[in-house]
Amino acid sequence: MNPAGESWGGPIVELDERRAIFVGFKLDSGLRRQLEGITGPDRKYVSTEDSTFLRICRSGDDYYVGKLIDERLTTDRIEDIQRNIASILQRLCPETRLPQTMEILAGRDGAP
Repeated sequence: MNPAGESWGGPIVELDERRAIFVGFKLDSGLRRQLEGITGPDRKYVSTEDSTFLRICRSGDDYYVGKLIDERLTTDRIEDIQRNIASILQRLCPETRLPQTMEILAGRDGAP
């Protein structure tokens, strides 16, 4: 392989193990209002800051809710994470219908 990593027919993508992986879904306005209105002890379950449970993240003007995973993520953990997200949201918003499919996105620190 040459120094440019082109022996495979083109440049090879460099993986960044420092980036967090987000698993979750885009919030609609109704669920967003419900989550913003949570008070008391349930407030610990969802946060825009570091959270053991659910994290609110942003992409452009859209807000997402889910788990931010800081370590390597294996395929066998995806279903467990998806069930955990759904379970917490059902506890917080039992009357809300949740999406069946979640997205997996690369995270980036929001600091300037």
